[in-house]
Amino acid sequence: MKALIAVLLLFTACKSTRPLSVDAPADGAEYYQTSQPLANFQQRLYPDPQGGLGHSQDPDIRVTDIRLTASYTVLYMTYGKSPNDRDNNYYGSSSISFNPKALLASADGKRTFKLLKTEGIPMTPDSREIKNSEIVPFILYFERLDNGIEQFDLFECKSDNYNSCFNVSGMNIRNPDQSTSQNPR
Repeated sequence: MKALIAVLLLFTACKSTRPLSVDAPADGAEYYQTSQPLANFQQRLYPDPQGGLGHSQDPDIRVTDIRLTASYTVLYMTYGKSPNDRDNNYYGSSSISFNPKALLASADGKRTFKLLKTEGIPMTPDSREIKNSEIVPFILYFERLDNGIEQFDLFECKSDNYNSCFNVSGMNIRNPDQSTSQNPR
């Protein structure tokens, strides 16, 4: 009998008190571990079978996951050249950085959200030298999307003959408008 009570106590202690209807974590700490900042990095497969990770003109840029926290819109990305690169530049090196003025923009262009911080990639004017055979995972933290904005784009800068920007269009995330949802009675 005592063993049964101990098992029941153990089972009920593991029960979550968090509401099941909440998709976003209470804060960013549920995703961000300072001792292992990139350990939980690749949550989805690319290309994403569910859709929503967007499209980039640069084949070296990939969005691997998108998350909403209470404070941030978090984009998990990778940069890496393919060994089948048409320019055969796989064995060289390059430098990467991220523009601190980058924005997320709602699909209709009416709202923008600022970049707050990066991890794994320095912000311009600093840069990081990488081998072209290296795949670099990094995380971008933006202001949290307003409720109801579910389609958005990333605009880092305007690409030219010398610079390829981390621009991604057509990203999606479940982020319903809370003001139109019905409140339980």
